[in-house]
Amino acid sequence: MVRTIDKFGQIKAKREAAAHARQLALRLTSAEDRELALRFAAELDAQGDALERAAEAAWRPPVVQVQGQVQQQSGSSTDDDKPDRDGSS
Repeated sequence: MVRTIDKFGQIKAKREAAAHARQLALRLTSAEDRELALRFAAELDAQGDALERAAEAAWRPPVVQVQGQVQQQSGSSTDDDKPDRDGSS
């Protein structure tokens, strides 16, 4: 559990760093530098997303799939098999 809490701290740090990089990009005069800062922000967001998915997976219990067999009735359905509108057969 401590590791998961650490991951949430890392996620927060990545998100804050990405926001800071985007703010910095607005102040840069060079288009090339702005592009680099924005790409860096996108990479930090992607890393935060990956950490978030890993942390969420650690919190979720494993999914147990139950396989059942479906039995089909032989023969065809007729109007005689269907109940009347009032619910009786």
